[in-house]
Amino acid sequence: MRRKFATAVAAVALVLLGWFGREAVGFREEPREERPQEPPAVSVAVATNALFNPPVQYVGHVESAQVTDILPQIDGYIQRVCFTEGAKVGKGDLLFEIDSEQYLAAKNLRYSEVASAEAKVTVAQADLERAERYYRRLSSADERGITATERDAAETALASAKASLNAANAAVEQAKASAAIADFNLRHTKVYSPISGRIGRALHHVGDYVSPSKSALARVVQTDPIRVVFPISDRDYDAWQAAAERGGRELKDSRRLRLVLPDGSLYGHEGVIDFGDNEMSRETATLTMHVCFANPAGRLVANAFVRVLSDEKNPPAAVVVPTAALVRADEGLQAWKVGDDGKVHPVIVETDGEWNGLSRVSKGLSEGDRIVALGAFKLKDGDSVRVVAQ
Repeated sequence: MRRKFATAVAAVALVLLGWFGREAVGFREEPREERPQEPPAVSVAVATNALFNPPVQYVGHVESAQVTDILPQIDGYIQRVCFTEGAKVGKGDLLFEIDSEQYLAAKNLRYSEVASAEAKVTVAQADLERAERYYRRLSSADERGITATERDAAETALASAKASLNAANAAVEQAKASAAIADFNLRHTKVYSPISGRIGRALHHVGDYVSPSKSALARVVQTDPIRVVFPISDRDYDAWQAAAERGGRELKDSRRLRLVLPDGSLYGHEGVIDFGDNEMSRETATLTMHVCFANPAGRLVANAFVRVLSDEKNPPAAVVVPTAALVRADEGLQAWKVGDDGKVHPVIVETDGEWNGLSRVSKGLSEGDRIVALGAFKLKDGDSVRVVAQ
C-alpha cells in the first residue's frame, strides 16, 4: 500500500511540474480561426423554348370502310365460279356466271315484239294519213254536194285513226320496256364485283339454284384504304379542337395519327380523320373517331385491335424544364430560380403537361431562366449557391 501511495504522489508531482514549466516559458494556446462556410453546390437547368408534343394513346379496332354482300339479281343455276377464294378482286371483276339460255331467248322474243309493234305503228300512220286526206277533201267541197252523214263519218274515221296510232305507239313503248327488262336479266347472268377488296369463300357453287330472295353468293371486304375506329374522351376532343383553332386549321389537318402494331412497331402510314360521330356518348362521355389508313400490303385486317398514337402535326414551341427540377410545396409546384447574383429564390410555377421527363411551363418561368436541377433540398430563400454543373 505504501508503494501505491508513493507512485500516485510522484505522478501528481510530475503533472504540477509540467504545468509550472509551461507557465514559466510563457506558452499560450492560440485561438483557431473560423473558415467561412462555402455556398452549397448545385447543378442547374435552363428553361428552354422547345417543341412539346406528347402523344396520347388510344385502343382502336380495324374495320372495313365498305363491306358488300354479292347478291344475284335474277333466278337461275350457277354455271361458273370465276374467282379464287380469299383473293383480291378489283371493281368490275367477274365473280359468277348464271345460266343465260332462258334469258337470251327472252331477249330475242322481246325484241321481236318491239319490231312487230313498230310495224303496227307504220300501218296506223298510213291509216291516219288517208283519213286526214279524206277529211280535207270533204271539208273543201261544196256543202251542197255532201251530206251530214258523210261529214260525220269522215270525222269519226280521222279520230279513230289517231287513236289507233296512239295505241300503236304505246305498244311500241311497252315492248321496248319488256326488251329492257330482258336486257337487264341477260346482263345480270354475269355477276361482277362492285368494289375492290378481298373476297371470302364462295357461299354457292356450280349447279346451285340462286335467287335474290336467297342468301348472298359471297362477301367482298374493302382492304385499301381501311379504317381504324377508337373512342376519345370529351376532354381530349376539346383539346383537339382548341389546338386546331390555334393553328387556323380543320381538325383532320391538325392531328398526326399513327398506329402501333401488335409487335410494337410503328405502322408505315399515317392516318387521316375520315369523320367523327355527331353525338357524344352519354354513358362513357366519349366520341368515336373514324380514321382512314392506306393498307396496300394488307397489313391491317378487319376486326384486329391496334394502338393509336395521336399528337399535333405542327405543335407550337413552349417553355420546358426537367420535371425532376420541380418540387412539391404547400403552394403548389415550386422551382428554385438562380439569379445573376448567384442567389436562389423559390418560384411557384404552373405546368400543363409532361413528356419524356420534361414539363411544359405555362406560368412562372421564362426562356433562359436558370433553376436548380439537383441539390435544392437544403436551400432557403436568398441562399448563395455554387453552380457545379449546367
